[in-house]
Amino acid sequence: MTDEEIYKRVRNRFESQDFISFTGMKLDHIEKGKVIISCENKKEFSQYLGYMHGGMVSAIADTAGGNAAATMLSEGQKIVTSELKIHFLKPVISKKVIAVGEVISAGKKLIIVEAVVKDEEDNMLAKMIATMFVIDPS
Repeated sequence: MTDEEIYKRVRNRFESQDFISFTGMKLDHIEKGKVIISCENKKEFSQYLGYMHGGMVSAIADTAGGNAAATMLSEGQKIVTSELKIHFLKPVISKKVIAVGEVISAGKKLIIVEAVVKDEEDNMLAKMIATMFVIDPS
């Protein structure tokens, strides 16, 4: 599969998800094994102390990792998150967050990914590692 085909498939997958449009996440970069996602911080994403809610930070990291894994799939395959672990390193108070998702290992059924969530000044806010399960076409 060419880089252009990977780009088109991942972009279509990304843009077809209602959750993505609801949150306003943007797909900034795609290459085989790596994607970069950004998201403007909104008041609606905050928890009681005013920081971005950990669930939203996790969703951004999961989206970056999942789309990085999607660059490794063959035509017709799909993926779902099987497991993830995230470390929240700093409260998210920035206006925008950037998540870089990268594939660590890609097997036939499992793809291991990591994602780093940063602010605009490149401060690391969270780090995630996840396992994505590959679903073959039926």
